[in-house]
Order: sequence, then C-alpha cells, then structure tokens
Amino acid sequence: MTTSALGAIGAQGPRGRVEDVRYRPNLVIATEGEGFVENGWVDRRLRVGDEVELHVIVTSPRCAVPTLEHGALVRDTDALRTVARHNRVAVFDMGPQPCAGVYARVTRPGRVRKGDQVTLL
Repeated sequence: MTTSALGAIGAQGPRGRVEDVRYRPNLVIATEGEGFVENGWVDRRLRVGDEVELHVIVTSPRCAVPTLEHGALVRDTDALRTVARHNRVAVFDMGPQPCAGVYARVTRPGRVRKGDQVTLL
C-alpha cells in the first residue's frame, strides 16, 4: 500500500484521515504521486532495499475488514465506502472492485528494513 493511496482515502473520506493498519499492509511505501498510484504497478517489479524484489500481481480488492474495530480504532464504515466511491478497478474476472494497495509475489527474497528505498523497475 502507498502513502498516496492512504492520503487519497483520508482526503476523500469524511474524517479527513485514515489509519494504514485498517488495511493490514505488509509494506507502506512512501510515494510522491497523488491518488492510487499503485494501480499502475500491476505486472511490474519493485525492488525493496538492496535485496528484495517483488512482482506486482494485481490491485488488492477490499472487503469489509477495514471497517471493523481494530484494537483502539473504532469502527469506520467509510474505510471501505470511500475506496468503493473513488477507486474501483477490474480484478481478474470479477469486474470493478473497490481496491487499495496491491498484491505482490516475492521473486527475490531478503531482509526488508524500515526506511528501505523502494524502486519501481
């Protein structure tokens, strides 16, 4: 998931922010663009730090889980509604789905460290 997508969800939602933990990302990638920039990463590769490479498979369709209470975070139905309004993407043969983030397959394993540079290859 990217900071651009999180920023877009927050800006377009009624609270003006959204917590990344709601979407259970393995990585939050700092990006400079606006909106759901990772939509354009499908079938591309990412290098994370010096070791890891990922192949982006598909945008990540979202279910109702981000709307649920998460630890100290209260329920937020707009965590999905906002994505459904502003970023519907055709996924496989399911038609347009509310998406935020991407799924990726590890093609070169290694250690990921906080602050590692991420490069779109």
